[in-house]
Amino acid sequence: MFSHLTPTSPIASLLDPGALDALSDVALGGLVADIISRPRQDPADSFILHAPLELAARMALLPHVRPDARPLARQRLVSLADGYSEKAPSSHADTVDPGDIAAAAHLLTHAVQASDLDAVDTAATTLGRHCSATELRLLLAEQIAPRLSAAAHGSIFLYQLPRVSPRGELTAELLRPLIREVARYPDWSIGWIDEQRPIATSPDEARGDDGGLFDAIASAPQLGIPGSTFIFPIVAQVDHAEIAGALLRQPVTTADFRAGARSIIRAAAWTMLLEPIDHAPYGWSHALTLPQAVLGIAGDIGDPARALAIAATQLIGFRAALSERPLLPRFEQPDPGVDVASELALGRECDPDRAASAAWRTPAPMRRPLMDTLVTNAATAHDAHLVKYTLACLDAAADDPGCASLYLAAAARLAGVWAQRGDPDDPLS
Repeated sequence: MFSHLTPTSPIASLLDPGALDALSDVALGGLVADIISRPRQDPADSFILHAPLELAARMALLPHVRPDARPLARQRLVSLADGYSEKAPSSHADTVDPGDIAAAAHLLTHAVQASDLDAVDTAATTLGRHCSATELRLLLAEQIAPRLSAAAHGSIFLYQLPRVSPRGELTAELLRPLIREVARYPDWSIGWIDEQRPIATSPDEARGDDGGLFDAIASAPQLGIPGSTFIFPIVAQVDHAEIAGALLRQPVTTADFRAGARSIIRAAAWTMLLEPIDHAPYGWSHALTLPQAVLGIAGDIGDPARALAIAATQLIGFRAALSERPLLPRFEQPDPGVDVASELALGRECDPDRAASAAWRTPAPMRRPLMDTLVTNAATAHDAHLVKYTLACLDAAADDPGCASLYLAAAARLAGVWAQRGDPDDPLS
């Protein structure tokens, strides 16, 4: 473990447990951020692409991890930096005049569209060094939200970074590797929203409900996997007027934004609970985290109907490609007679449906211990998707407390899937 670190690496000095123990969470996160903010020359694999998002999610969960599990949760951050250090970084890190942030943002927009990776890194480095996380979101949300390159993960970055770096605790240069992947395929974007642009409803016309958005998502046709389970082909398959446009244009223009957003996230969580587990780790997890992020940055996108349309199109894409069952919001698993912690402790003998049922039936006064279990399990686990998804479900439960049992059950089911699978590639196992 950690065999790839050079003696001068900021993390190398932390391999002594005493040195690591003496470092605050914020300082540790900052060191890791400095390492994974350096982009790679080659196209990113899943680990490299997820690294900034995994760091943000782990940092958000870390304060809530059980005390006895904190050493392992912190070691996961060191392992993240180590894994990222295995490949040589890009040598390009020029900047432009920081006196004109708007000019750097303008340069970034044009460099992305031209797929000029060096110019992208110049602009992203400048913005990362001179903008706060909140300023980055304001500058970039509108152009990043509809994009499907970088596996549509740019919105998750803009959504999560301000929460863990409100005062620059993590360098905003974490933008660099993500925006580089966005620029590799600048034409990968949701297009029907411009061809048939939804128009936001005025307050006098809003009905105060979701405008039929949940039903529209439930009506997605089952088209099957379009040759690949990657995010771009899955969403591109429904990105045209005859499918996404036909299903969504009316609902998103009449929905109350908050009601519509909750319907999208509820539909995504129900999908995790209802569908077979085959696509839970990478399909149904993204079906919630991607739309939630778009909705979370909607205030900086400008048009609430556009945000609803993007988020719902992403979810419809996943359901059209991967779903096998109707989207009927009913939970019919029997009472397992165990709690979630006990079920997850079974490891490969864990039953994800039993874990979900146990979470669903956890009474409100006992939800805090349940959330502690889910947080600690995710923060000490190897997989980035489980970390992101657990955080997303806790956020959804806080935003939509009337459906807290739904989100906690969805998080528990994915936790059960990973407990059952194990991970032979885990460097800390």
